[in-house]
Amino acid sequence: MRVEAGPGTGKTFGLVRRVQRLLHPDGLAARGREVLVVAFNRVIAKQLETGINEALAASPHDGNPAIRTVHALCLGVIGGDLRLLMDHEREAMLYDVLEEHPELRARLRRQPAANQALHDHEARHVEDVALWQAVFRWLTRHQARLISELPGLLLDSINQGDYSDLQFKYIIVDEFQDLTPGEQNLFFRLRRDGGQFLALGDPRQSIYAFRGNDREGLQKLGAMAAQAGQVVRDVHLPDCQRCPVPVVVAANYLMSHYPPPMTGGSEQAANIHVVTWATPQDEARGMAKAIVDNIRRCPAERHLAMVTRRRFGYWLRDRMLEIQGDLGIDLSFSESILESWPTREAFLFASLLHDADPVTWRMWLAYANSTDGEHFKAPKRNAPAYLRFLRACNDTITERKVVQMADQRPPGQGGANLLDRGQRFKELRAGFVEPHVSFEERIRALFSPDLWIGTATGDAETARADLELLTDKTIALAQERLADHPESDVSDLMRYAIRQMRYLVATREPFVPKTGVQLQVTSLWGAKGVTAEHVYILGMCDEAIPGEYRDGYPGTREEFIEEQRRLLYVSLTRARKTLIFSRARSTTFGEAKQIGLFIRASERGSGRRPRLFASTLLRELVGHLPNAVRGENWAGC
Repeated sequence: MRVEAGPGTGKTFGLVRRVQRLLHPDGLAARGREVLVVAFNRVIAKQLETGINEALAASPHDGNPAIRTVHALCLGVIGGDLRLLMDHEREAMLYDVLEEHPELRARLRRQPAANQALHDHEARHVEDVALWQAVFRWLTRHQARLISELPGLLLDSINQGDYSDLQFKYIIVDEFQDLTPGEQNLFFRLRRDGGQFLALGDPRQSIYAFRGNDREGLQKLGAMAAQAGQVVRDVHLPDCQRCPVPVVVAANYLMSHYPPPMTGGSEQAANIHVVTWATPQDEARGMAKAIVDNIRRCPAERHLAMVTRRRFGYWLRDRMLEIQGDLGIDLSFSESILESWPTREAFLFASLLHDADPVTWRMWLAYANSTDGEHFKAPKRNAPAYLRFLRACNDTITERKVVQMADQRPPGQGGANLLDRGQRFKELRAGFVEPHVSFEERIRALFSPDLWIGTATGDAETARADLELLTDKTIALAQERLADHPESDVSDLMRYAIRQMRYLVATREPFVPKTGVQLQVTSLWGAKGVTAEHVYILGMCDEAIPGEYRDGYPGTREEFIEEQRRLLYVSLTRARKTLIFSRARSTTFGEAKQIGLFIRASERGSGRRPRLFASTLLRELVGHLPNAVRGENWAGC
């Protein structure tokens, strides 16, 4: 069965009811262990688990179904203790691979090309066996795995006769278009002979090209079924019951090239505003006041703020807390939490203290000591010097060997940086006395901004906010472990929290928001699966969305723009009542660099403050949205 369902059309409701009917004695009387429900990320999995458990609480059934994310299922089968690489670790790995294999370096030349070739191989788009074998050698040497490798690894094992008992009679896969071809094939393969397979999704909500997703996966389901001698039954859910009709009209217009359009089924009046501000700081202040006022008016309803750049989220939170210090605000984006150098170095150091492994030592030695928080990316990530040091250590780097190395400079390219990093660790280790206190106090001591942010740090504001967010989320992960295992000591809690943080960053999953918060702040990608009565989208300037086409994007410039279009479609269809688009009209060059805004060439040479323009995608909706209002003239939500 193939269910194409747009946002707010009742897909989740139908999925829950289907599980209930499968398990009910008057339905198909299936046992819980025969049913697998696959969710795209932890946020969606948590929502499905809550909905299914509530439905089953008053419904007779024999056991609960398995509800898993893609990677959680693979880890549960292959082994949940695998060391998964984060993006910045993958980057260093590829520098090592190119350094050790001249034939790959001659063919691929640069690290970004190698990264794309590896992505294509993992997603089963284009095979590159030579590159994969070199990568596999590195992973084996460093006792690690790639997160994107797991589904293919499990699928290959199943095809070779392993895990023969890992099959389900009923498989339900949500957000099918967000899976890679390998992941889609894996779950199709897990179906028992004579079993049923249900794929749900919406190609218009496909926003994960960077992880190799197959946007046409739903369309390909027919061919997959035909190979098994079966046919596909189609179900279409076109009626959006979530969004007010004007929001549905705007969403349809945005996606005119993606028929069929949705129909509007909600009778809720639309509350849509487009607001401009003089500067990004003015935007943060003005939107903070408007959101606080709206929360006070509607305290029992959900409020969701989405930002096109992480900095907007930090500014918004800080300005709101200045207005009302006891507001519950949750920052839910994990995909770039280790982007700033002080935060990354702090997390690496904490990992070396509480869960040291070969990959973390590699990463500690991959950089150059930085006093400004910006120039920390060493050439080739010190690959030549690191590989020589690794061989000298017989492939086992330890704290003692790093301290010894700090007293003598390794020869060759990158040797000076390696020496500096060794000395940096030695000094930090000698100066940091771990407090024998609670895990919360230890985490706060390890990630203290005063320990990691120097006076010359270029973007100290963002780094401080990143460290505060890292502290908050690491404590929450340790508390999660303590709730399930009250006997855990501080070392166990620290190790668990660090490993879970690695997993979340490696999979780019949004943090599950805390309960009882009054505002959730997330990125546009992190809002997948989240809805709210009141939605605020900040940073809607052309310089942020679509922004600059990135060399690392796995597709053409046109494909990049189209994915940004789908991203906006997902974002605006989160709203049940209120939808606010907000942007600034100008900035400074320094501010634009800190935020990560692309400034066009015509503005760079103008001799004035760079202007920020309305997003190209937003301009397409002129006539379907209210005209923009200047923030100083805006009456609020």
